[in-house]
Amino acid sequence: MSAYIATDAVAYEHSMGRWSRALAEPFLDVLDLRPGAKVLDAGCGTGALTAAILARDPTAQATGVDVGEAYVEAARAAIPEARFEVGDIASMRIPSGSQDAALGLLVMAFLPDPPAAVKEMARVTVPGGVVATAMWDFWGGFPFLRLLADTAAVVLREGAEWRDRYWTHPIGTPGRLRSLFEASGLHDVRERDIAIRQDFQGFDDWWSPWLTGQGIVGAFVAGLEAPARGRLEGALRRAWGADGPRSFVATARMATGRVA
Repeated sequence: MSAYIATDAVAYEHSMGRWSRALAEPFLDVLDLRPGAKVLDAGCGTGALTAAILARDPTAQATGVDVGEAYVEAARAAIPEARFEVGDIASMRIPSGSQDAALGLLVMAFLPDPPAAVKEMARVTVPGGVVATAMWDFWGGFPFLRLLADTAAVVLREGAEWRDRYWTHPIGTPGRLRSLFEASGLHDVRERDIAIRQDFQGFDDWWSPWLTGQGIVGAFVAGLEAPARGRLEGALRRAWGADGPRSFVATARMATGRVA
């Protein structure tokens, strides 16, 4: 999933950032970060996880790294007490063993080389420190966007190609993150599901964020020719049913491990 568009922080917040912020809370609930910990937010985006860390512990020393310059700029503006860098989390300038924890929320599926990223997160973490990540289960636990992907596959030829290319990615399914962590040399590796509820005011609250072109889904929707996008929207409105509020449960697979 390397073809991720990250150019508009405001649009991202409306499309996916709001769900990253919601998932950050149960993600941190699993962890036992000591007060004042040095924490790496790997693939920080607009700073959802960093903000949650500092809200719980203002004495924490948080550093965020992300390749999206627009997202990093937004994080810097919103969270001046943290440090943010533009960079590849598979090759960071952070000193070895300098972090108490290295965390990556909703990033692994979008990296060209997830094993390299996990090894780098382990490198910068102190012995005994925690490395943790979570990724949406696109295959079976993400119904609010499976609705779009599966409808697109039926309605549009390019929709079927797009779904087959991006939505069969298995990294968020049970066992995959555990294997990734164990292969990277981490110990005491554990996996679990964490979930949030996603509430929408109506169809437009669900559909309109993808017209801005952010991420994998937005790039696909915004890149369609107008007639094709119109056919897809019409089919999705029928799939939605009577316009009005709708609620989904989104499930992410979380893995934790310790550095030897």
